[in-house]
Amino acid sequence: MTIIYLALRNLFLRRKRYALMAIAILLGFSLITILSGLAFGALETIRTKAARYFSGHIALVSFTGRDFGISNADEIIEKLKEARFPLRAITKRSVYWGREARIFFAGNSIIQRRAIGIDFEAEREIFKNLSFVEGSYDSMLGESGNGGILISRTAAEIIGARVGDDVIFYITIGQQINTATKIIRGIFDETSIFGYASYMRIEDLNKLINNPGFVTDIALYVNAGVNTERLAERIRLTLEKSFPVFPRIYNESGFRDARNSGAEVETIAVVPIDAQLAEIRNILNAFLAGIYFFLVVFVIIVMIGILNTYRVLVYERTREIGTMRAMGMQKKQVKFLFLTEAAALAIIASLGGFVLGVITLSIIVSLVDLSAFSAAGLFTESGRLNFFIDPKVVFFNTIFMLFAVVLAAWGPAAKASNLPPVQALGKGT
Repeated sequence: MTIIYLALRNLFLRRKRYALMAIAILLGFSLITILSGLAFGALETIRTKAARYFSGHIALVSFTGRDFGISNADEIIEKLKEARFPLRAITKRSVYWGREARIFFAGNSIIQRRAIGIDFEAEREIFKNLSFVEGSYDSMLGESGNGGILISRTAAEIIGARVGDDVIFYITIGQQINTATKIIRGIFDETSIFGYASYMRIEDLNKLINNPGFVTDIALYVNAGVNTERLAERIRLTLEKSFPVFPRIYNESGFRDARNSGAEVETIAVVPIDAQLAEIRNILNAFLAGIYFFLVVFVIIVMIGILNTYRVLVYERTREIGTMRAMGMQKKQVKFLFLTEAAALAIIASLGGFVLGVITLSIIVSLVDLSAFSAAGLFTESGRLNFFIDPKVVFFNTIFMLFAVVLAAWGPAAKASNLPPVQALGKGT
């Protein structure tokens, strides 16, 4: 405790000497907090959008031969609830994809990649951040939602429809063509990747496909900060104790393999959202790699500055070192004193950098509006950026900065500890 007290005292008394180092560390940590916060925020935004589109952060689907559909959805959901996984919501979906689904209005039409039947009450919390240009999600709740449909702005603009208009929804089942009149209850603003989808009540979609009670997906929405891939594997291992389950799925090709496996019995595929977003995730990972390359270069520059500053400090404090050694302080204690000063400086400056970074991020997301740039729609909500602070990333960044600063101070600290007391006391400051 004495060494720590002396280290903090020295930092305070020599604060002007340490100021430049502290500012460099503070600005560096602030910058990496901003960049990583925006990058992880973009990824979380994409994952949120994809979860609405792909049936949750983790989707459970079943295949039997060339057919798909979950016949025992209630039993599976009960098993998941018993296991008490960190899930925000578990809900059934009926999804029509891979064939033709089309919306007709006033002589115009548009193909939908997916027609998604959901329980609007169960997924209300999940859709709360979906931006609407007309209508609302709540218009699909209760009796007012009967026969309703939500479509994207892209679809509405192509067919020239608005909220309240009646449209014809058309799908093919084998050689059969089924149609139904739907009332547009809401037009949502979504990027084109996830925009060619329409949402209706699960029972309404099942009427169209002539299969009441049909369930294609069980959508699992995880709590914030949970590692989706690890949780997906835990869920898979739990379910395989009671049901036939495919091996772990890492990417989209793994999902296709499961779909084309020709399984003789109904077999569950546990599909984490990252398996659906492999290409987008690779782009963001490359961006993060660039950020950390910049961080490494910056830290090397900071380390050189710290090394030179500590060499000067050791020279200026030669008599002080001699006095401490003459009073009985051991070599390792002197070395530990200097290293503790460096570590305290790194921690205090990094904390200040983190606070500055979070404040800056809050200002950025509140002031910057990218809605005019259509390409930004993929990673923004209502034109606004989001940021996400991952505690594990903050911890890693802090440890990295701490290690770099202590490493830079190691040589001068070792030199200070090796000064003979008589020689040190013989030098002036």
